[in-house]
Amino acid sequence: MNFTDKYKPKSLKEIEGYEKEVREVVDFLRKKPILLYGATGTGKTTLVQCLAEDLNYELIELNASDFRNKEQINTIVGEALNQRSLFKKGKIILIDEVDGISGREDYGGVPALLALMQKTNYPIIMTANDPWDKKFALIRQKSKMIEIKKVGSVICKVLKKICLIEGIKVDEKTLTEITAINNNDIRASLIDLELLSGNKIIKNEDLELLRDNPREREETIFSMIQLILKTKDPHTALNLLENYNLDYEELKSWLDENIALEYRNKEDLAKAYDTLSKADVFMGRIMRWQHWRFLVYINELLTAGIAISKKEPNTGFIKYKRPERFLNIWRFNMSNKENKDKAIEISKDLHLSIKRTIKEMPYMRFLQ
Repeated sequence: MNFTDKYKPKSLKEIEGYEKEVREVVDFLRKKPILLYGATGTGKTTLVQCLAEDLNYELIELNASDFRNKEQINTIVGEALNQRSLFKKGKIILIDEVDGISGREDYGGVPALLALMQKTNYPIIMTANDPWDKKFALIRQKSKMIEIKKVGSVICKVLKKICLIEGIKVDEKTLTEITAINNNDIRASLIDLELLSGNKIIKNEDLELLRDNPREREETIFSMIQLILKTKDPHTALNLLENYNLDYEELKSWLDENIALEYRNKEDLAKAYDTLSKADVFMGRIMRWQHWRFLVYINELLTAGIAISKKEPNTGFIKYKRPERFLNIWRFNMSNKENKDKAIEISKDLHLSIKRTIKEMPYMRFLQ
């Protein structure tokens, strides 16, 4: 079990640093809808899950990215609100990422959600990263807004406790830097703590991987991959690379890792990977012949081409993965760092390249 699941709070008592916010949620739960807002990774959804567990309530989790317009909201959210809880005393309706309702294709979504909020007797809790768009003004007025802030000191305390349990040797300064690199995102900090703790010792120099791959950029990549794999609109997908600083080779690796998670239909999967392979062919032609005009085809294949490969988008939540290739490269580099350092010193005396020293000098294998 990974750290994010293993150490996920199961009760409100286990949530540290948000005592005031928890009290507010409990106080207003039965009075009016609640809008929890704050940056990604602050634990908004986890707080609601713990609340339902403590109250022995059924929790109906809905993600706003799965229902965007008036018709979908009336069908999906309306059904969740009207259905009685079968096994528990009551239920809580959690609508995640409500700020995901935006754009022309979502016309009527917000008014429909407001109408349903006023009809139900069940508690409704919404989460949002940025609820300040003017179209959400009425939702803000009708809800109790509670901000869930990032608290770096609390995250460090949690990481330190996990290190004691797992027997990981690391100093407090390094834990503080892991938290800072991840911009006080507790989920991201846990992921990186686990990534670096393979040999149960974490040194400050081990953080180079994190410094080279800041979390904000990775969150941007996750958002981009989600848009490509969820949408069927080629125009929406086609313009993505104009707004994201991501090269084609990296985008191809992320898509290769995650297409199979989203596309469950065999025909969709075959079309998507066929499209990906064509993009790879064009990349090869650019490398061999420097025909840079092929970039336009690569862009279309990796965005619009992948998007229209499916008959229907997968409406469920998918937990995307980082490309294993990058992680394996980093692990290999870290395991061979000591040998490379020795080869650098030897190569100076022998007047050889580092690569040739490692490859040709027989005694180098004894340093493995």
